[in-house]
Amino acid sequence: MYRILERRLLLGVSAVALLALAGGAITALTQGARAGGNDDEAPVAPGTLDDGAELLPLAGITLDEAIAAAQTAASGSIGEVDLEYWKTGLVFNVDVGNKDVKVDAATGEVVGAEDED
Repeated sequence: MYRILERRLLLGVSAVALLALAGGAITALTQGARAGGNDDEAPVAPGTLDDGAELLPLAGITLDEAIAAAQTAASGSIGEVDLEYWKTGLVFNVDVGNKDVKVDAATGEVVGAEDED
């Protein structure tokens, strides 16, 4: 009888520990997804960096230089700017008018421009 109770107690403790670990992993994943950006918060002022501030030390150009380069590829008002990894590497993604303009963060070269979704 004692062994049955001991096993049940061990199973109960194991189940609680497993649930605690799973809860911690879920929390870490959701916080990690939000850590890189401002997408869940109120919009930022046009022409300011929304996501990717932690990547700024890796950029070879400034935010202002990225915006100036983006304005050569599209016309319209400046919206939000993100600094993110894209297929060519680190890029500033600048919303200009109805376009998403991607500017290489190392060289300042426009590497893509497409209509916003």
